Amino acid sequence: MLHRRAAIGGLFCLACAGFGPAATRPAQAADPVAKTTLTPNQALARLLEGNQRFVADNPMQPALGSPRRHELAVGQAPFATVIGCADSRTPPESLFGAGLGEIFTTRVAGNTIPAASLGSVAYSVDVLGSPLILVLGHERCGAVAAAVEVVTKGARLPDVLQPMVEPILGAVTAVRGRGGDLLDNAVRENALVGARRLRRHPAFAAKVRAGTLMVAAARYDLDDGKVEILEG
Repeated sequence: MLHRRAAIGGLFCLACAGFGPAATRPAQAADPVAKTTLTPNQALARLLEGNQRFVADNPMQPALGSPRRHELAVGQAPFATVIGCADSRTPPESLFGAGLGEIFTTRVAGNTIPAASLGSVAYSVDVLGSPLILVLGHERCGAVAAAVEVVTKGARLPDVLQPMVEPILGAVTAVRGRGGDLLDNAVRENALVGARRLRRHPAFAAKVRAGTLMVAAARYDLDDGKVEILEG
């Protein structure tokens, strides 16, 4: 019986290569690159250090050249996984000064975690060895703003947008009576809800309890560029 990690890795390799169930090529482990040795706390500190440089307009030059591309051609070993918003102003690699192969990202408007994204995150943790998952919301998020309109004004969105907003409605409702700015409170709550959901999920709960995986929530400020850790 295949080891769970090898089986998952083989499944993803075949899927990414466009091979279906009838493929004759044998399943293989995801990649031969050595996994990160960073602890969850060290991985988070590394992200925040990169963000501090970003804020100070003094980013380190990330590894983007051909030597790095060739190194990664045989596999990947990201030290962090970021679940972010699809907003064009919030690319995680830029916000954290990361190079190729350092951050595994999934991005959906409103930084929610649909089933496909959940599978991607599990792949990053189980197969690639990422010790950190960061759910990253951001200031003035359009998807969260739409959810606020639905909750407070009964707004009717186009059908194509409903699945994007529905996962955020609970976060808006939870903070509706809270003092302060409703939109920003909802942005924060939405990130916290996502992180707490992941911590409880069977795919991650045991690793969180063992201290080999951290799931944190954060908010990115569009104005000053800072990433604030909300919970981790």
